[in-house]
Amino acid sequence: MRIVVTSDSHRNSRNFFEVIDRHKKNAGLFIDLGDSEHEIELFEMMNPNLKIKNVCGNNDWSSTAPISQVITFNGKKVFFTHGHKFHVKYGYGEVIAQARSAGADICLFGHTHVPYFEIVDGLYVMNPGAVCENSYGIIDIEPSGIMAYTTKIN
Repeated sequence: MRIVVTSDSHRNSRNFFEVIDRHKKNAGLFIDLGDSEHEIELFEMMNPNLKIKNVCGNNDWSSTAPISQVITFNGKKVFFTHGHKFHVKYGYGEVIAQARSAGADICLFGHTHVPYFEIVDGLYVMNPGAVCENSYGIIDIEPSGIMAYTTKIN
């Protein structure tokens, strides 16, 4: 099962919806990591049959979305947040500690606009980068394991 991860669209609806259109037939879930409130509202109106989970970012002023969420998807626990409340621009220690505290297998955050992926002592840690800068993430969770990577729109 595939999760498509976006973050930081900053009203670049064209890029956001290009990712959605590219993956709407092969994704079981879309996760947006914040600073995309406008696009989330449009997504929900235009794609009522697709599943999306999201959190608020530091630029989502009127958002009622939570700062972070923990979900279980295809047997794996996923912690996700925008990252600003965990000071990710100064290092990933706080967000990793929060994900570990939640018992997560996967830790997702945005905010820095810098694509990043690493496995840290068994925890899959990803920042998909910024969709407004053509970057997003893919996570495939299968019985054989997890495959995760960041990619570009173009």
